[in-house]
Amino acid sequence: MSEERTITVGPMQRLYFLNNDFVIQEAKAVADRLDADSDEGKIVKAYRLLFGRPPTKPETGLGLDFLLKSGRAWQQIYAGAAQSSEFSSVN
Repeated sequence: MSEERTITVGPMQRLYFLNNDFVIQEAKAVADRLDADSDEGKIVKAYRLLFGRPPTKPETGLGLDFLLKSGRAWQQIYAGAAQSSEFSSVN
């Protein structure tokens, strides 16, 4: 039997990603870095960059809905992705 670290992401880690100036600055850098002909294309590029995979159809739909409701707040999308368990944990 070997030691194994359990996957934990506590509320303090989430608050750090939500409020930290470095995370906000890096989210803006990602937003400035991605260029595509469409919002959907930018979402696909972001998922490939941040998660190493394409987004699912529901993920793309959520991103497009958020952009519509938020006034195209790309930086918030990338900051939100940095808060996800998929981004912060190694599987």
